[in-house]
Amino acid sequence: MSRGRTPTGSLFDPLADAYAAARPSYPEHVFGDIERILGRPLAGTDVIDVGAGTGIATRLLRARGARVVAVEPGPSMLAQLLDRSPGLPAVRGDGEALPLRAGVADLVCYAQAWHWVDVPVAAAEAVRVLRPGGAVAVWWNDVDAAQFRWWQRQQERLERMSPGYRREYRSRPFADELRWTGHFSEVVTLTGRWQRRIGIDDYLTWLRSKSYVAAIGDRLDDFLDAERRTMLRAFPDGVVVEPFRTLLVIARMPEG
Repeated sequence: MSRGRTPTGSLFDPLADAYAAARPSYPEHVFGDIERILGRPLAGTDVIDVGAGTGIATRLLRARGARVVAVEPGPSMLAQLLDRSPGLPAVRGDGEALPLRAGVADLVCYAQAWHWVDVPVAAAEAVRVLRPGGAVAVWWNDVDAAQFRWWQRQQERLERMSPGYRREYRSRPFADELRWTGHFSEVVTLTGRWQRRIGIDDYLTWLRSKSYVAAIGDRLDDFLDAERRTMLRAFPDGVVVEPFRTLLVIARMPEG
């Protein structure tokens, strides 16, 4: 997560409260798909959750019975995680230099974080801490609303106001990038769609939790005011129906 690092931790640290308050969860099928590809339940599995943030994926993995260690570079994000999950094993660090011994995990996860890393470096680190036959699972929730005018207007606004932002910023061949490292015997891609209902104030908090929204800087209030108007035209009752596409890529190591 080198591109997401700052001298004190993570560029998301100033956004930790908004992140904890309004970031979406992950659908259950993600974890069912991981179990299916691994060929074993998550219960009893040793998992490292890298870029754990406020612990959204960490808690879902634990609910499945996994033994999870959270790795997160940002002290404020880590504090949010530990506030919600007291006693959880957690360390400060990032995926390019995991502060863990070799061969300690069955699964290394990146939820909403893999696009921040140098892939060859992070993949080699994941392989180092995995046991033979272990796997790397990376996944994202992406808003799946290209057909809606409210989303198009939001993206146009972001491309005008947020320096360097492009709506295709996560359109990358993630599975191929993992294959090209040469570490994995199998790479599988799965997708699923779901939606959530969220009040307009919480929706605006969710927007605040995004690094490219924070990058708007002094015009952030103007952006959010315009978003409120757009979303209220689309959802007059003040409840946003937000569709997502979840992309999951699982890369398995050879058994031995």
